[in-house]
Order: sequence, then C-alpha cells, then structure tokens
Amino acid sequence: MTLIGAISLGVTYFTDGDYGHVRFWTNLLHNTAFFTGIAFASLFFLSTHVVAWGGWQTIFKRVPEAMMMFMPVGLIFFGLIALGVYMDAEGTDYLYLWSDETALVEDHLVVHKSAFLNPFNYVLTLVVLGVWTLFAMMIRRLSLEQDGDRSLRKVNYEKIHMWSAIFLPIAGFSSAYAIWQWVMSVDVHWYSTLFAWYATVSVWVSAICIIFLLILFLQSRGHMQYFTKEHTHDLGKYIFGFSVFWTYLWFSQFLLIWYANNGEETQYFDLRFDQFPAVFYLNILLNFILPFFILMMNNSKRAKGTLALVAVIVLLGHWVDYFQMIKPGVWHNWEHAQHAGHGHGDDHGHGEEGHDAHGDLLHLNQAPKAVLTANPQHGDDAHGEEGHTEEAPATTENDSATAAETTAPAETHAHDTEDAHATAHGEEAHTEEAHAEHPTQFVMGIHFPGLLELGTMIGFLGLFLFVTFQVLSGASLMPKNDPYVDESKHHHVWYDL
Repeated sequence: MTLIGAISLGVTYFTDGDYGHVRFWTNLLHNTAFFTGIAFASLFFLSTHVVAWGGWQTIFKRVPEAMMMFMPVGLIFFGLIALGVYMDAEGTDYLYLWSDETALVEDHLVVHKSAFLNPFNYVLTLVVLGVWTLFAMMIRRLSLEQDGDRSLRKVNYEKIHMWSAIFLPIAGFSSAYAIWQWVMSVDVHWYSTLFAWYATVSVWVSAICIIFLLILFLQSRGHMQYFTKEHTHDLGKYIFGFSVFWTYLWFSQFLLIWYANNGEETQYFDLRFDQFPAVFYLNILLNFILPFFILMMNNSKRAKGTLALVAVIVLLGHWVDYFQMIKPGVWHNWEHAQHAGHGHGDDHGHGEEGHDAHGDLLHLNQAPKAVLTANPQHGDDAHGEEGHTEEAPATTENDSATAAETTAPAETHAHDTEDAHATAHGEEAHTEEAHAEHPTQFVMGIHFPGLLELGTMIGFLGLFLFVTFQVLSGASLMPKNDPYVDESKHHHVWYDL
C-alpha cells in the first residue's frame, strides 16, 4: 500500500508541471495533515478519558496508543513541506500565497497577516508537532511500564493523569495554531473563527472510526475478546454524536458567513459552489446525511457490521472534507495567476512575466469578492457597502484602465463590458462576465479526487497502518495492570430492547 502511495506521488509530480505542481503539493499536504491529525486525535482521545477518570476504554487503549505514534512520521512529511516553503520550491507559492515575496510587497492583507503567516512560523509548527510527539512517547512509556511491574499500576496511572492534564490545554491552543498554518492559510484572504474547531472535529471522528475498524480486525484474529457490544455502542454513540457536532460547526460557519455576506468571507464558499459543487455536496452526504440516518436507531450503534460500514463512510467522508479544505484555495491562486498574467514566463513564476502574473493575482485578491446572494434591486446604492457586489476588477499592465474598471458601478460595468474588454484586455477579459463566457476547466485531481489522489491516500493509509501494527506488536494488547482494566472488562450500559 505504501508503495502505491509513493508511485502515485511520483507520477503526480512528473505529470503536473503544466499546473505548477499544485496537484503534487496539495496531495502531499492533504494526506499529511489528515493522517497526522488522526494521530493527534488518538492522543487527545486517551488524554481526555484519563483526565475524566474514564475506565471503559481501557481494554482497547493499546489501539489509540499505537495510532498516536504516527506523529513522528507526520513530522517528517511536514518537515519536507516546510523545507519546500522555506526554500521557495516550485509550486509552493501557489500552495501558500503568503510565501511569495511579491505578496509581502503588493498585497496589503498578506502584509497585515505576515506577522503570523510566514515561513518561520510555519517551521515553528514542527516544534508544536514535536511537543505532541514527546507527550505521546511519555504516556506510552508509562503505560507499558505498568505491564512489567504491578507495583507501578497506581503510581504510573497518576503520572499518566498528570501528563494528560498538562497536554490537553497545550493541545487545545497549539492545535489551532497548527491547523491555521497548515490548512487555513491556503485561503490566505479568508477569515473564520470556527475553522480550527471544524478541522479538529473532522480528524477526531476519523480517529474514532479507525479505532473501531482496527478493533474489529484484531477481533477477527482472535484478540480483543473482552470488547463487547457495550463498547461498540459507546463508540457508535461517539461516531453519531460527533458527526452531528461536525455538522453543527459546518452549518454555524456557513450561516454566519452567508448572513454577514462579507466578500472576504463569502469567497470561500462562493469558490466551492461555483467550481467544486460535487465535492462540496459529497462532503455533506458522507459526513452527515448517511451517518445520521443510519445510526439514528440504537440497534444500529450496537451492530458491528452496520457500524463498520458507517465508519468506512465517515472516514472516507472526512478525507474528502480535507480535500475540499485545501484544493480549491490553491487552485484559485494558480488559475487567477494564469488569467491575470497570461502565463508565468517560467513555470515557477520567477521570470519577469511570472512576477507580473503574481502581482495581478494579488490585485485580484484585494478586490471585493463575490457574495453568495445577488440582489438586483441594490442598484448603484449597493456599491457603498463593501462585499455586496459581484464585480471583479480587470487586471492588466494598464493601471489607469485597471482603476477605472475597479471603481465602475456594476450596471455601468455591465453595459460597457465590450469597451472595457477592448481597453483593458483586448480580446480576453478577466471579469465575472468573462468567466461566465469561458467557464473554468474541470481538472481531475483538482476538482474531484482522481486515481492519483486515491493512490496517495492508500499509500498514507498503508504507512499509517504499518506504523500502528508495528507498535501494537511491541506490547501486550491487554493492559493487565491498568487500575481500570477490570471495570473495562465488565463494562455495561443499560439498554432497553
């Protein structure tokens, strides 16, 4: 499986030159963030239950303990991405617009955010990931020591409780910092105060799905015999409950942005409505509609086969969720650079024409973005309100034409489109009307996951499972000296048939 992923990434890189290697970088970032996030969520899962003095999960705690040890591997992959950003590798200026030197001069919003969004702070996320890894290793070591010496069962559990209590607040703040740097900054002009919660819950429920699927696999091999329908029911409630919570966060984020109708925020959803509708609606189907209606009944949460099916659906759904978090923003950067600059001079954008293209892209990004709802009755008065127009400024070498095009009222712009085209671009326009006449091309792997995306996902999943099983093989699956092991063996939830 890992070989499939390596081949897929290699093929992606060597066949993606025409698109500035955006497919390669987004595939690498997408899967690295997703599977590293699952490893982090596994550590978070253990820590929350220990701090809450929970005991029902004890008989299968070795599974999340093994899963969290993927974080050192994630650290390596994020190190490669950070190195690419720091060295200004080809395509990383599309992956993160804030890493482009031109943005630090010409884009006022990027300049405003540059104290947070910069290569140094991105590299600093590696330190954050390293700290998480140290906590994981410490908790794992203390847990294994209990197996060898029964006298340490209480002492080590108290130490695990202490380290978990220290980890949780650190994880709460640092995970938001990391996810803003890794994923949200792809859409550099976008704002959302809910995004960190949203992205974290996505990997949290994915981690629970993998925990359950691994337990079923181990049971099929004769292990985990104390894992009963009661444990299945609890994990099923987790998957159901956090799928609903994910939907709550998704809808809250969408509703606030839709209602405010501020262009710098609505651009995020407008782009996905316009160019990525299949992925957008598939995300809702897999992560809310299907798990909600399948798991609504208690019986379905206790049926291992049904819950396994839902776990696979939800796991795939949140992989799609991270796909639509990352791909559209990077594609937007690349596409508008091409439209604005008529090419790059060289693929990397370091030639004279390439810098012009980035400059034009930055001017495009500084303009008011399209709103989610258009009201034709606004007329000329609507232009006094920021973010309530659907105009996109023309971007050319002719600054006077650009200024005129940017400040023209929408109705005048609509009537004078032909003259504006002749003045600003000749035969090609970069306004909303022009994009309507020349719709964006569909690119497999960008607008919808292709075979190379699935191959990369399979490779990362194979590597994740390899690390997990290697760690599992290094210790007993039953933590026999854990203070709560007997409670977990006899775990029972009252259930009225």
